Amino acid sequence: MSRKKLRFSVVICGYNLGNLIKYAIESVLNQDFTNFELILVNDCSTDDTLDYMKMFAEKDPRITIINNPKNVGISAARNKGTKKAKGEYIVHLDGDDTLYSNTTLSKINETLGDDKPDICYFGVQYVGGSNKAYIPTAENSTKEARIVCDIHFPVASKVWRRKFVEEQKLSFVEGMYYEDMVYSIRGAIFAEKLKFGSFPIYYYYRNRQGSIMSTPDIKRCKDMYKMLYYLMELYEETPERLKPYLLSFIKNETFGVPARLDGILKSMKDKSYSPVFPKRNYIFLGNLDTDTNKYNDSFTNNTTEMPKVITVQVPDSMEIPDINFVSSPAGKSAAGNINVVENNIAAASNVVAINDIAANGAAQKIRKTRNSKKRN
Repeated sequence: MSRKKLRFSVVICGYNLGNLIKYAIESVLNQDFTNFELILVNDCSTDDTLDYMKMFAEKDPRITIINNPKNVGISAARNKGTKKAKGEYIVHLDGDDTLYSNTTLSKINETLGDDKPDICYFGVQYVGGSNKAYIPTAENSTKEARIVCDIHFPVASKVWRRKFVEEQKLSFVEGMYYEDMVYSIRGAIFAEKLKFGSFPIYYYYRNRQGSIMSTPDIKRCKDMYKMLYYLMELYEETPERLKPYLLSFIKNETFGVPARLDGILKSMKDKSYSPVFPKRNYIFLGNLDTDTNKYNDSFTNNTTEMPKVITVQVPDSMEIPDINFVSSPAGKSAAGNINVVENNIAAASNVVAINDIAANGAAQKIRKTRNSKKRN
């Protein structure tokens, strides 16, 4: 009798997460789909993160622990976990996030079927910040749309065919913020087959104190330009047909960097507030004239709208809701009063799913829908 092929490799990386890591691990081990391995990467934590990993590993043989002797960062940790993976598909999950429900892997498995897509796109539910759900559609899950602007760049909102990752030598740029952006765009460019599922697969806990994304520093500013450098390197490898779409993202991102830099630098000086940037929702620029002088004139005359930085006051008492993953048929995370979106998610008013090449038209339709709902 042939041995059953391993379907999923779930990779969780953690650094100084303490007991937070247990919620991520439990959300995986409580799945009703059991054909998976769980790879835990401890990135030389100085707290009890490794102890929690060992506690679970002693009870479940599906768990493998990689213990880094020195701190190498999230990108290098993910690369190590990916190389260790044996499953047909790789699922990434940050150590301070959780899978959406205990049926998540089952639903992913059903969506994949026997089609063998290189990448399968799924949704994400934010906790903190907007508390919105971002859900894939046929329009925003095309190769071109995902290059112009992914609705959610983090790799955890996608499931990756391991053979594709290996054949394309996909790896995270080490020692750099925004590594998910380069990874996801490269994947979209070279994937031969894409698929999507219109439901969230994990909770993305934003603005947790001490998390990578909530810590403004000068390196984050530097890495904005470093990320653009890697994308320009990628441009040279990109097939001619797709170059306009990648160039469109690079242009849009370049225009927004100054505002983001200002927000980060300002927040480093004044700790009383944090910069909240508008979510990227770029449209395809096509053959837009990018003569620098013309753009400078436009900015001076205020005739060209630029991405703005929204600054919000953060009171000292502000805390992120506790993570309490509930192992039940509903499988929801009781994380404060967040907007949990059910199966009718595509029709919910808090769903943002406008990220296709014809974004202007889609945006108008969604605005009309929302306005009509408000009137009703």
